[in-house]
Parts: sequence; C-alpha cells; structure tokens
Amino acid sequence: MERPDVPVPPDNRVALEALSVLSNKWGPVVIVILLESDSLRFSELERSIPEISSNMLSKTLEALSEQGLVDRRVLSESPLSVAYELTDAGYELQPVFDSLAAWGDEHVDSVQPTVVLGDRDRRLADLYGSWLQDRFDTVTVSDQEQLRRTLAETPDVVVFDMDLWADDPATLETQCPDVTRCIALVGDRPDPSLCAWPCDDILRKPLLNDELIAAVARQVDRLGQPDAIREREAIESKLSLLESIHSAPILEADERVVRLYDRLSTLDTEAVRES
Repeated sequence: MERPDVPVPPDNRVALEALSVLSNKWGPVVIVILLESDSLRFSELERSIPEISSNMLSKTLEALSEQGLVDRRVLSESPLSVAYELTDAGYELQPVFDSLAAWGDEHVDSVQPTVVLGDRDRRLADLYGSWLQDRFDTVTVSDQEQLRRTLAETPDVVVFDMDLWADDPATLETQCPDVTRCIALVGDRPDPSLCAWPCDDILRKPLLNDELIAAVARQVDRLGQPDAIREREAIESKLSLLESIHSAPILEADERVVRLYDRLSTLDTEAVRES
C-alpha cells in the first residue's frame, strides 16, 4: 500500500501500515468475534453481525484472509461446510485490542454497563460490587423484591445467588428483560435442578475476584448476541458445570439434563443446515 512521503520515523511508518489493516469498518468486528469464538461458520458469523450483508461479509473475510489474519477451513465436502478461524497473526492482535480498550476506558467518554449483584448476604453483595465498581456501574441487592425492582430498570448484567429468588425459576424469566444477561451463583455441588434456571452462565461460590470480573466482562461483550448462539452457550455452561461434578450415569438418568442435551443437539443440527 503506497503512502505519501510524510516526515515520520520508520517505526511510526510501520505503525501506520499496521493501523491500515484495521481501517476497514467490518474487519476489526470479525476479528473480535473470532477472538471470542475461536471458529465459526459463515452463517454463525452473519448472525453475530446483524448489520452486515452477506456480500460484505464475504469480501471482509476474503480481505482478512489475504492479509494472513483469517483461515478458511473446510469441514465437509458434501455438503460443503466451511469454518473461519484466526491465524496465529490474527490471535496476536488480542493485546492490541486490549490496549485500545484500556486507552478507550481512560480517554473516550462512554456509558458504563450496569451490573446488578444479588446475594442474601449483604456483605457478599457489597464485596462483589466493590470488585466491579471500577469497570461497571454496580447496584447491590439482598432480597427478591429489590432484585425484581432493579430488573425492571433493564440492567446489562445481573449476577445473583439462586437462593435469593424464592419463587419458581420460570417466574424469573418473566421478570428479567430479554436483553439482560444473567449469571447465576450456586453452591459448591449444585444438582441438576439448575437446568431450569434462565441464565447465560453459572459460577460456583466462593467466587474469586478475577473470575467474577472475567465472567461479567464476557457477558457485556455478548450483549446483542443472536438468540441461537446465546441459547447454545447457556446450555453448554450448565452442562459443563454438571459434568464436572456428577458422573455420566447420573446425568443420563435425569430427564432435565437429557432435555438440555437434546436441545443442544437440535441447535447444532439447525446451525449445520443454515451453514
């Protein structure tokens, strides 16, 4: 790429060339999504970026491939199915985005995401809130009615101990706005009843500072995620936790768990058909 002869040091010229790689409107968006998801089919990428057209996504992937940032991997020949993933050079952009995010937090005015922390133990709720307050606008609650009121204000993320919600789990789904991401907190050895809870992720107590911050940040990054991908990730979170605690025979004998496995299989089948 030719540039005018400007009086800048050689190292800065290289930096300008590197920035030009990310100057395309959609290229950085695709890279960020693949940094989070590792490997996605074309249809999954398209659902993750509702504003982009199929033609523009194809051109963007082609450009990123030519720049050595994205690989196209054939999953099957008949029917043809391909997936896209970052090359090593693409993954090396992660610290670049991390640095830009840190710079943006410092210098770009923006509205902080709102996070609700709910626990019957007020001290724990306040502790969790103190861990997040530097990065998010935090609200702490310690009973179900307080949680109900804060949900009505449509927070970005809610983190709550399951014991805080005394009603049937299904009633939480009616109270929680669709756009709000939910992280449920459970004890050290939860049983398959957690399958019924409407949540995007599940964390076991006691929590660690970095663990909570990372979990909330993931959910904030996934705001606006396509419904099918969101549902699949929520199911995978529940099953992964249960599989780490209970043996396969126990899980296979529980109808609630079997329904989740069946639903996950259906979602995967639908994704293959759409790819």
